[in-house]
Amino acid sequence: MAAMIATIGDINVDLIARIDRIPATGKQVVTRDLQMHGGGCSANFSLSCSRLGMGTQLFGKVGDDVFGRYVLLELEDNGVDTANVLLTDKRTGMTFAMVQGIERSFITYQGENATLCLDDIDISRISADIVHLPSYFLMDSLRHDYIKLIDLIHAAGIKVSFDTGWDPRGFIEETVGPLREILPKVDLFMPNMDEARNILKLGGDAGPEKAAGMLVGMGVKTAVVKVGEGGCWIADRNTSEYVPAFKVDVVDTTGAGDNFAAGFISAYISGRTLRESAVIGSATAALKIGGVGWPAYPERRQVNKFLSDRGFEGF
Repeated sequence: MAAMIATIGDINVDLIARIDRIPATGKQVVTRDLQMHGGGCSANFSLSCSRLGMGTQLFGKVGDDVFGRYVLLELEDNGVDTANVLLTDKRTGMTFAMVQGIERSFITYQGENATLCLDDIDISRISADIVHLPSYFLMDSLRHDYIKLIDLIHAAGIKVSFDTGWDPRGFIEETVGPLREILPKVDLFMPNMDEARNILKLGGDAGPEKAAGMLVGMGVKTAVVKVGEGGCWIADRNTSEYVPAFKVDVVDTTGAGDNFAAGFISAYISGRTLRESAVIGSATAALKIGGVGWPAYPERRQVNKFLSDRGFEGF
């Protein structure tokens, strides 16, 4: 039986436009391409895990509108268990992504993601080996109960992975301060380097090795600091090492971090070492960035072939 993974967090619809430049105030540009896909870090992560052959549960909230129905249908068609996603009479979250070359900018309407709270989550319905908690900064109601949520998950004998994402408020004390209590409780923390630098208040010359070491020193059991095309740094109490990324042609990096997390965690809970998990995560992300949206998320056989072609063992 496949290992089980649950995730609690944001579910969006993404509108992705490819543009040459962002229009000046009062001006207009024409996009070369506009696509609609499911999105939100929790939804992205759950779909990626399911494509990788893992049993996947998703907990969240969407509006009972055309966008909410669309994203749930897409998730269900890809094998994600959405029985614990609440439908409301409010509006589904949405992100407008503007892609310039390989760089991305986002405008997000949080929708029902902002109202998801601890009372909406039935911990007894979680059937998983690990629960992934992404998008901390976007979960306005749930953010105040993360410590209690993590304690309840641990009390059920389940591990917790955590990925804050970017803080649209600018990493202010109000949102970053509680992380000093949250981080020592998590089993796995997966920020990118910019997020880690802002959370830890590091100078611009600090690298991922220092960030990972500081996180472990704070009590994080395992830290994975992502550096995009520069790979990642993995650390726990016994290990601290760099793992390079795979070099591939890039079409769109949106969702790359969620695919990395899905590949890493899928391998990690299947008994692979930290380094092996990072390699599998990197392969999953590398395949995703070759396309746009959920259709580009790779299946397990594709990841294993990608690894085999490069002399690595799959999972």
